[in-house]
Amino acid sequence: MKLYHFPSPNPQKVTFALLELGLDCEKIPVDLSKQEQRQPEFLAINPTGRVPVLVDGDVTLRESHAILAYLGETTGRLWPATAAARAEALQSLFFLSQHIVPHAAEVALRIRAKVLGIPVDEATVARGEKAMPTPIRVVEGELAKNQWMLGADFSLADCAYCPILNVIEKAGFSFAEFPRVSAYLDALRARPAWKDTPKLPGL
Repeated sequence: MKLYHFPSPNPQKVTFALLELGLDCEKIPVDLSKQEQRQPEFLAINPTGRVPVLVDGDVTLRESHAILAYLGETTGRLWPATAAARAEALQSLFFLSQHIVPHAAEVALRIRAKVLGIPVDEATVARGEKAMPTPIRVVEGELAKNQWMLGADFSLADCAYCPILNVIEKAGFSFAEFPRVSAYLDALRARPAWKDTPKLPGL
């Protein structure tokens, strides 16, 4: 397997998962700060010019959550065993993509601007911070029932949530009103695989 990556949140989901699964994978860096994702060689692999991309033989996957599901299905580890439970796992990933990531991207502009050397759009950051509590409140409610996102056991869904919640907090959003989310994030960041996941300065 080959993973095209940059140490930003979406690629971190996959790197975290690979480390948790103990899978060997060649890491191919794509430096977003140098616009390497816009080079023709990379666009031939992913026309959207985004990372991560996982190549496993004849399989090329360009979306982080699709990659996580693929790793779960192919290894049979850290992924639910029944169709209903797998649907719930996908539901959790879709919720993250649809309801949290867009606002997280706005909040994380503070960090992205520093990495790329561009001005911070404070109005966009403020919009993200205003919208963020609504979906985080849903996560808080889920964690009132379960230790991890899908239940009593750590899963690949947790690999998806960790980098997003981490970058939100590092960008200045407070989880003080969400003690279960805060404790969940602490538990995620305490895992050896997360500690070994490459990170940008300040993350």
